[in-house]
Amino acid sequence: MTLSLTEIEIAWLAGLIEEEGSFGLDARSAKRYKVSTAPPSPYLRISMTDQDIIERVSKLVKKKCFSPTRRTVTEKQVYTVHVGDRATLSWLLPRLFPHFGKRRQQAVQKCLDALDDWKVWYATGNRGEMAKQGVLSKKPMASKSFDMMLPDVFEDIPDVLEDIPDVLEDIL
Repeated sequence: MTLSLTEIEIAWLAGLIEEEGSFGLDARSAKRYKVSTAPPSPYLRISMTDQDIIERVSKLVKKKCFSPTRRTVTEKQVYTVHVGDRATLSWLLPRLFPHFGKRRQQAVQKCLDALDDWKVWYATGNRGEMAKQGVLSKKPMASKSFDMMLPDVFEDIPDVLEDIPDVLEDIL
């Protein structure tokens, strides 16, 4: 997603993130799939008790703000904006990068590297291959896409296909 931020808004956002934000890599897909080859997903999160500031960030990055159930030790409400989609991060992180100190630049560089890894991983078709392995879940979930279904899901398809002419005849 392309954002429409001025250089002043980018610098303001970078200053706020330097103090109140965090960057990270979410590797939860490794726990979701039997065989996960997906690179970790980068994210940016800003949390603070100033609702008006978080709402401004929310508008700038076009993401909703939310209030976790946790409160501060002084019982103040915390407000958070989470940016986890790759398109927004791909646009935003390189523009924020020069405004950060060295420690924050290292964290951003890890996120940028993860974005690059994901592009290569996705372009080489690994997403579909990983999905074919199946999700680690107590209840197997069938995908709506035939190329992502577990093999045993295909067993019922011929029976369903045989019933289609009868169903169409009833409708028409």
